[in-house]
Amino acid sequence: MEQTFRADVRYLSSLSMALDLQGDLTKQAEQSLLLMRPWQEGLDEGRTYLILNLTQVPYINSAGIAVLIRLSRAGAKGGFLTFGYGITPHYEKLFRMVGLTEYLTIYPDEHAIVERIAALDGSP
Repeated sequence: MEQTFRADVRYLSSLSMALDLQGDLTKQAEQSLLLMRPWQEGLDEGRTYLILNLTQVPYINSAGIAVLIRLSRAGAKGGFLTFGYGITPHYEKLFRMVGLTEYLTIYPDEHAIVERIAALDGSP
């Protein structure tokens, strides 16, 4: 049985925004995720980093991977970098195989991403 998809926004800093994804990432998730905002126009208030929390996503099919590709590529056009964490080794391998990791950088957890953003931004 498919788990209902949901995406909640969290603002981590003046530079970054997180999406906490919950439920199965399938075709049904496409509208709620892609229509949240015009991603290709950038993030709220000039933020330049989007973090996808996939710890509560038990299943991702090909349509779900396509949604992540579209979102991440829109980020490249919108001037923000996209990071992800909470991805199982199986899905990480699939993401690499389909080229998603060209647009979505995978880290083991949110803390590692926050540290990377601080390094990119030149913060201590």
